[in-house]
Amino acid sequence: MTDFDKKVFAQRLVELLRLDTSPVGVKLYRSREELPRRPLNWKVNICQLVCQARYQGKFNSGTPDLMICAIGAACTGLIKTPERFTNGKAAVGRYVADQAAGRKFMANTYKLGDKGKQYDAIYIGPLAGFKDLDPDVVVVYANPAQVMRLIHGFTFETGECVKADTVAEAALCSSIGFALGEQRPIIGFPCAGDRTFGGTQKDELVFAFPYGLLQTLVENLESLQMTAGQLYPVAPFMVWAPSMVPAYTIQPEDLEET
Repeated sequence: MTDFDKKVFAQRLVELLRLDTSPVGVKLYRSREELPRRPLNWKVNICQLVCQARYQGKFNSGTPDLMICAIGAACTGLIKTPERFTNGKAAVGRYVADQAAGRKFMANTYKLGDKGKQYDAIYIGPLAGFKDLDPDVVVVYANPAQVMRLIHGFTFETGECVKADTVAEAALCSSIGFALGEQRPIIGFPCAGDRTFGGTQKDELVFAFPYGLLQTLVENLESLQMTAGQLYPVAPFMVWAPSMVPAYTIQPEDLEET
């Protein structure tokens, strides 16, 4: 996909879904030396960088030593998953009643770091602004009706379901990890941290997918719009006769010509 196509497809995605914020591109690097720009010189969370990209159109990068959120770094493979997450202790009292439940809770949170450290840096920015390189993952924040259209865009050719992460823990980072690791789209329910630090709104869901599927998604959304009239927002059904109070209803005498 050319640089021009990236910008066109990103803009078309915004237009088709009437997104409130820009789609975001995410690229992970095995060596921080490959980063296009240096990280910020203070510690941040990945959700903050995504927020700046989608609201302000800014590119930023991060490395694990300049991050705060351990579970987010583990989900994206920037660190090996710490034992307090794999054994479930970190979730006790915060999300679950005991360590047994915590172990299951964390096992259901997709983490690239479960297989050890995979990457050393992350680069995040508006999808339309990626020029000389391709992102690994595209992240879209959307409301449930917009996500419905995204689902249909991906199921149009295969009929396969789109997985949803219903753990609601580190959902943004977990979704990025899943889209990259499994090469499949996923719906994420934003976690408390994403709402606190990433500016996520109460009506927003996360939708992440491999960058290589962008063109297919946009073309499928175009096809659905043309052949099935699947628009966003969903048009109300108007083929019906309304009922009004008598004073406001046209009476037979109102039709008589004087």
